[in-house]
Amino acid sequence: MTRTVSARRAQDDRGSVTLLMIGSTMIVMFVGWIAFTMWNGSNERRQLAAAADQAAQAGATALDAAAFRATGARQLDPAAAEQRAIASLADQDIEDKLTDYSVNATADQIVVVLEGQVDVGLLRIFDVNSGPIEVRVTAVGIPSEEVP
Repeated sequence: MTRTVSARRAQDDRGSVTLLMIGSTMIVMFVGWIAFTMWNGSNERRQLAAAADQAAQAGATALDAAAFRATGARQLDPAAAEQRAIASLADQDIEDKLTDYSVNATADQIVVVLEGQVDVGLLRIFDVNSGPIEVRVTAVGIPSEEVP
């Protein structure tokens, strides 16, 4: 009894769909893992940016009342502005994300710069020499001349 060519091919192809499905599942999981890791990094950067914005806004509320009464000009009290911005950063519970920060205020503006690191997880396998990604965000607060 001779087997036909299609019968022999059917026996040789057993399990090929299983291997294809396992391979497809692994690829989908890998792409999902990369997307999750990148989303996590973007989320941490967004948190640092929001913290810098909030600190700059807090510092921009420290108006110099004596200068306003004397000249009518809205300008910052630099020492009070820096204190408010630093207090705002302390209240936001981001110390574990920060590697460095600076707060500089003048009479015209306050600048808050935050630096942090985002762990890339297993994405390091693509670039062996790299560590965490450095993130730097800057926010500037300026007292408004308009009265609401």
